[in-house]
Amino acid sequence: MKKKIALILAMCLTMSTLFTGCSAPEPEKEAGSNSVKSTGETFDGTSADYKVALMIPGNLGDKSFFDSSFEAIGLLEKEFGMKVDYVEAGRDASKYYSAYVDLCEKGYDLILTVSSNGDDALTQAAEEYPEQKFINLDGQMEEIPSNVYIMAPKNNEMSYLAGAAAALKAEELNEGVIGFVGGMDIPGINEFLVGYIEGALEINPDIKVAASYVGSFTDTAKGKENALILFNSGIPVIFAAAGQSGIGVIDGAVEKGKFVIGVDSDQAESLKDSRPDMANVIITSAIKNIPENAVTIVRQAMDAEVNYGSKGFYGIKEGAVGITENEFYEKLMTQAAREQIKELKNKVINGEIKLTDPTGLTTEEVNKIREDVRP
Repeated sequence: MKKKIALILAMCLTMSTLFTGCSAPEPEKEAGSNSVKSTGETFDGTSADYKVALMIPGNLGDKSFFDSSFEAIGLLEKEFGMKVDYVEAGRDASKYYSAYVDLCEKGYDLILTVSSNGDDALTQAAEEYPEQKFINLDGQMEEIPSNVYIMAPKNNEMSYLAGAAAALKAEELNEGVIGFVGGMDIPGINEFLVGYIEGALEINPDIKVAASYVGSFTDTAKGKENALILFNSGIPVIFAAAGQSGIGVIDGAVEKGKFVIGVDSDQAESLKDSRPDMANVIITSAIKNIPENAVTIVRQAMDAEVNYGSKGFYGIKEGAVGITENEFYEKLMTQAAREQIKELKNKVINGEIKLTDPTGLTTEEVNKIREDVRP
């Protein structure tokens, strides 16, 4: 089928203030963003008639990020009665553009995606289909097309709480070193590291943090190898910000009788039936509430309240990120530790604690933060 030819229409409808009347507080706007108000009219059909698709630039089954994004489908269907189609595009980035084109040709009112894996393909598709609306539920894109909106979770805020939890667990075990295993040594992952270090230092100013990187988000064997090196050095708990590779970190914790902090989704909950041994070493998970965020932003899209062409930052205050407080958290963390973390969480919400913005850090600055706490 031939690609649609864009019709350039002159529209004069002016939108009200971004996120007016939405269920969550307004996210922090990106300074200097090339903001373009939505010029579409409020959807005049029922929510069940609104057509939404999710493009997943990766594979399901990671028990983490992509599985969490897939949960948005069920929540959207439950909340709005709409049918949400999806494409699991896999790891081959060369297939992402054609996946977007196929979805664009099918006439969806909105196409959702997650992560920055497919940014190039998304940009190309957005330019070739200017009437199509796109929302990335978890992105970092800087040059944003006028028909794309980026939701940017504040990874450092949830990681700050994870760092506090790790330091408190280490303190309980009379240890002064904690670990971090990232998927790759890239800015997006080092956002987690910087927040994690700051949270740990909040609890123990003298704590050390050993960081290592798998070099992949899908290599569970290498993830376990990295974890075992850290655990064998005496480290009691590791924060695994490594996607599917993090499953290997959890496996290493089981083998050594150590602990892990999961990432992106409630990993203890997802593993408790199939691998209860793994669930029982996960003290908490630093999570992005992607399914709930999807409901919020799709509702705004139907009401023509999305600020396309810009990026919004969503943190603990907006309910977009946090840590899990489940049965494993209550079992593995003392009540005093949980209360201390709750206090820190409230201080972040109230603005009493100002965290370093990792998105503006240079490579040299990240290296210095990492080196300052290296064992």
